[in-house]
Amino acid sequence: MIKANELRILDEDGLKDKLRELKETLFNLRFQHATGQLDNPMKIKEMRRDIARVCTVMTEREFSIHVEAFEEALAAPPRTIEEPEEELEAETEAEIEEDLEELAEIEETVPESEEQMEEEVEDELKDL
Repeated sequence: MIKANELRILDEDGLKDKLRELKETLFNLRFQHATGQLDNPMKIKEMRRDIARVCTVMTEREFSIHVEAFEEALAAPPRTIEEPEEELEAETEAEIEEDLEELAEIEETVPESEEQMEEEVEDELKDL
């Protein structure tokens, strides 16, 4: 198992070589597993995770992501946004009223019965 800190020491070419080497090893492990020669199938899982670690370090470099920033963010206490409950309730009531008005407008356009619907369809067909 490769540690991410060990990978961060490598340069870009070293990471690409390591990735190619790990993929070749994974291919060989899968081949051995298919032929029944692999003693420990968990090595496949380890190899996939090592490949993922290398890809992660490459992505960090590509986007200039610094691990220290993540560590600081994880160490900081979680932020919370506190809103007074009264404002929240008032906002909710206003939203409910708006929704009810929209619903009333929609109901006005919807026919009340099948007969009305049939009449509207017949009128539209006459116009055509």
